This record gives sequence, structure tokens and C-alpha cells, in this order.
Amino acid sequence: MLYANIYFIYKYERKNEIMINTWLTEDSRIHLPRLLEHFGYICASSQRTHHIYERKGSTYIIVLTEAGFLFYKVQRPDEKLSASHLIIEHVSKIEGTSKESVWDKVDAYYQKILENDGLLIGSEDLDLETVTKDFNHFEFYSLPLSYEGSDLYSDTSEFEAFRNRIFENENQEILFPLYNLQNENCGFFVDDADGISPYRESSLINSLWYSNIPDTIDWLVVFKDPKEAFAFHKKFRLKNVVYLALGAINYETTKILFQIQKSTKVKKIILTFTGKKKIEGYLRDLNFISFMDESNFSLKVREGDILVRFRKGEEKSFLNFFNSTKTFNQGLAKSFLKYNKILDQNRINEQSIMVSKEKELLKVRIPLEVNAIKFFVWSYYKNYLNKTIDILKPVQSNWYLEWESTQSISLKGKEVQWKDYRIAL
Repeated sequence: MLYANIYFIYKYERKNEIMINTWLTEDSRIHLPRLLEHFGYICASSQRTHHIYERKGSTYIIVLTEAGFLFYKVQRPDEKLSASHLIIEHVSKIEGTSKESVWDKVDAYYQKILENDGLLIGSEDLDLETVTKDFNHFEFYSLPLSYEGSDLYSDTSEFEAFRNRIFENENQEILFPLYNLQNENCGFFVDDADGISPYRESSLINSLWYSNIPDTIDWLVVFKDPKEAFAFHKKFRLKNVVYLALGAINYETTKILFQIQKSTKVKKIILTFTGKKKIEGYLRDLNFISFMDESNFSLKVREGDILVRFRKGEEKSFLNFFNSTKTFNQGLAKSFLKYNKILDQNRINEQSIMVSKEKELLKVRIPLEVNAIKFFVWSYYKNYLNKTIDILKPVQSNWYLEWESTQSISLKGKEVQWKDYRIAL
């Protein structure tokens, strides 16, 4: 039965593929830049090899090939698309009659475009150089590193893990290349006067940065940005390590990370997220945990608290977790008595970690307060995740400041182990 269902799906998809291949065949006649403008896109940049169009957070790159105009989305430079793909995308958002299928709408709109001479290629100069189908404009943004400063990046060439993983632009700003699930360069982090941020139209939400992969891998260490990774490496000089940086924590970026973990066969991931404030690092920890495979961990950040649901798990893990939160809440009540002789239970409850059971799930309410969030992250990690992840935190607010604080003559050369930075209360 399963084989029959798979065969039916394959046969159906193959039939549709054949239909499309013999149907929307006049894309090469369509002037793609004009079509994008017709759909409300604005040309943000024009170069001799490509145009960049933007609309409502979407960015498309237009190129001219021997097959005519093609475009790609910044998150997928490897996937070149033609005018019919754009039309299908546009038409799928238009409501038709109740009996009209998406293909009916596409066919009608496609014919309408072909009847509009203003949207077709004429005898005019197309104003773009012809490029190959593997063109990727991001490859022209980075230059070999020639940085000669005296700060963090002064000795980059000494570290094999970062070779061809740090570049610069024409202004000598540091660039870190981003890679998508297909391992294609889809942008950069840039370290400029404003700190670490996405460079130009780079796609952070579908990609991550990672260091070179050694022959033997013992460590997989995850950061919020590559500058943190480089500072961490200069401080601890770990061997056989892969560093990764997630500009955004979501399904796409964690999928890439877990794919790397699977291919490297590393059992434990080391999380070491930071932020401008320490609470941001703990929130990133929770967000990442919510995307871990089979964790069944759901997270919702509300105005004044965080709501978490996860499986109760083994009885020992549950009891240890429950008793630790009980101890935290008792300490909260005891410290309240330093300032008021009578307990105000409503105020104490607002700042307490509240745990309740829903069948095999635990429902936990955590106040949006740094000590409570840190305690929950620590307790959940110790009782449920200590076999799959480690969590490290710098004493300073980030690893760059942690590295910088040890650069004084009096502290240089003093041995510090990464294990000393494991999250602790």
C-alpha cells in the first residue's frame, strides 16, 4: 500500500512536471526587470552583471544568461528561476473564482503578460553583461584579508580553522561568509563600526557561518556571530573543533547545524550564546533548545514571562527538576523577608518559576527576569540535556570582551580551561 501511494505521488508529480515543461515555454520573451517592476518591486542596485530588486523584505537578483533573463533569491543563489516562476508566485496570492485552479489562474495571467508588449523583450539594449548560470554576485563582495590592525584580527592567518573563513571588503571591513543548506555562499556577516550585522542584502535567516572542518572533530561550538567564535578560539586554542555562528535561530539555520552535527558524528553540541545583556544569551539558549530534534520543547515569550512546555521524561529527571525549582522559589521567598516582614505571595508568585503537569507534559512559567531564566536554563540542561549539549557563558557580556580582558601583561599566559565556563549558579 505504501509503495502504491509513493508511486501515485511520483506519477502525479511527474505528470505535472511534463505538463509544465511543455507549457510555460516562452519565458525567454519576457523582460524580467519590467515584470518585477510591474509586480511592485523596486530596483535597489544596478551593476554591469546583475540588478537587485526588493519588495516587502524579499530580495531578488536579476541576471542575463544565454537562456535569457533569470533571477534568484538571495537565500538560494544556486537556484536560478525564470519569469514563469515569478508569475506562479504572484498568482498564487490572488483569489480566483471557486472553480478556478491555480493552473487556470497561471495560464490566464501568463497569456496576459505575453500580450503586453511593454513586458516583452524588444530590440533595445538589455544593459546587462551575459553571465553563466552558476553566477553568484556574493562571490564578488569579498577580498583576501590584508588586515594589519593590532586588535582581535591581527594574527588571523595563524589559525587554520579560520583560513578562507574571514575576508574583507573594499573598505577593509571584516566579512564572514554565510552558507545555506546547499553549502552555497548567500551573504556575509560584517564587523563594522556598528558591530556585527548582515552585509548589504545578505540572508541571515536561511544560513550560518562555520569554520574549516578538520579531519578529526571533537568539538562543535555554537555562537551568535563569528567574531565571538574567533575571540573564543584565541582564548582557548581548541583543536579538532568546528565553530558555527547563527545570526538567526530558526528551523532553517538549526537544520543546517544538525546536518553538520550528523555528518561530523559529534555527540555533544556546545552552546555559548551571548548578547548585549546576559538575559539575551539565555533567551537564545531557550530558543535553540526549542528547535532541537525530538526535544518536544515549545517556547513562547510573552510580555512579562516565558511559557515552556516539554515532556516530563524519566521520573528521576522530573523530580530533580521539580525539586530544584522548588528550592529556587523558597530562596526567593526567604530573600523577600529581608525587605518586608510579611510575605506578599502575589509578588513572590510573579517572580517564581511555576511548574504544572498536563498528562506527560510539563508546563513551566518563567518570569522575564535574568536570574530566573538562568536558573531554568541551568536546571533543564542539568536534568534533561547534559548528554547532548554543554552550555558555556563568559564572565563578561560576550567572548570578545572576555578575550580582551585577558590581554593585559599580568594575565597573559595564565591557563584557563573552557570547562571553567560551564553554566553554573
